[in-house]
Amino acid sequence: MATFRCLQSGNTVNFTYQHDIDSMRGHSGYVLVDDKGEDVKVESESKVLPMTAPVQVKRMGRPRKAMAAA
Repeated sequence: MATFRCLQSGNTVNFTYQHDIDSMRGHSGYVLVDDKGEDVKVESESKVLPMTAPVQVKRMGRPRKAMAAA
């Protein structure tokens, strides 16, 4: 069983299932609390994102009509 504390409101929530505990560890708005009531710092895994050039997205729909010169 694990207890998490909300950083915004200060409310505590208890979780028993491992799936729920793992998903809350990744949540930035909650902090794991130990048995004594002290916050435990949890190291989060960081992914390295490759830097790529932006891709232009083609507009959806029909192209605009070309205006005839008068």
